[in-house]
Amino acid sequence: MEGRGLEEDALLQKLKDSRRRFQRRMRELIEKYDQPFEDDPLVQMATLTYQTPQGREPGVLPGLWETLGA
Repeated sequence: MEGRGLEEDALLQKLKDSRRRFQRRMRELIEKYDQPFEDDPLVQMATLTYQTPQGREPGVLPGLWETLGA
């Protein structure tokens, strides 16, 4: 019975370590990409529209589905 408790403790420690690594990596990614990129259209989240030289456009950005492979 003692061996099983040690195994569970080891598993819990590995899960905690994994969670910490995941959280750290997510913070790094957010810091890296939490900025506007040049040439990227800014989407108004309230209306899901974006500004183009021709005016405000609704819906999906041109080429998005091709980029995503949909």
